[in-house]
Amino acid sequence: MNPALAIGLYVVVLCAAFVAWQAGLDRGEDRPRLRLRPVATAVAFVVVAVPSVLQLTVAGGLLQAWQRDPDATWAGQLWRVATALVVQDGGWAGAVFNLAALLWIGIPAEEAWGSRRWTVIALCAGLGAQLWGWVVQPFGAGNSVVIYGLAASLLVRGLAGPALQPRIAGMAGLLAAAILLVGGDIHGGAAAIGAVVAVVLLHRTGGYPALSPRGGGASDR
Repeated sequence: MNPALAIGLYVVVLCAAFVAWQAGLDRGEDRPRLRLRPVATAVAFVVVAVPSVLQLTVAGGLLQAWQRDPDATWAGQLWRVATALVVQDGGWAGAVFNLAALLWIGIPAEEAWGSRRWTVIALCAGLGAQLWGWVVQPFGAGNSVVIYGLAASLLVRGLAGPALQPRIAGMAGLLAAAILLVGGDIHGGAAAIGAVVAVVLLHRTGGYPALSPRGGGASDR
């Protein structure tokens, strides 16, 4: 895929996800969720930030040892499926962007879904995208696939909601994600997985999952 086109689609997916969440919030659909403390997002931020900074400063070998590498994984280095999510292949610029985007998308996603569902979506998208990456981008690393999985979950919520603006944002973002998927982009695969998990979660709860006043999902208790 053309790099400029891919970047444009990345921006559309992330911005549409935020708009879908914010528009729903403005209409009161997710207002109770603001009482939730984004614990899962904070933990994920630390888990990613620490090895990323170490890799970029005093432990440069971490990227080579932990990145996505199907040959090494099949040879027994199974940890790479997970560790590829906590080191960065884009240098300082990629690391700063990925960490900032994790907060920008992760906090709204956790407010929308609750911490447990957030974790399910993040793990499914992050780990599942590593397998998709073996096909389209065998070598690489970064937590961006988690971000796009969470973004897609917000897009699905927006599309499933009653208001027009979140639906439009959801449709636009999911279309951009679908183009990435068809174009063989790893982020498109992550978004597809996040969207599927979101559909399953919404189906299980019969729509928007209700949260208690303390922010815990009804089925989380």
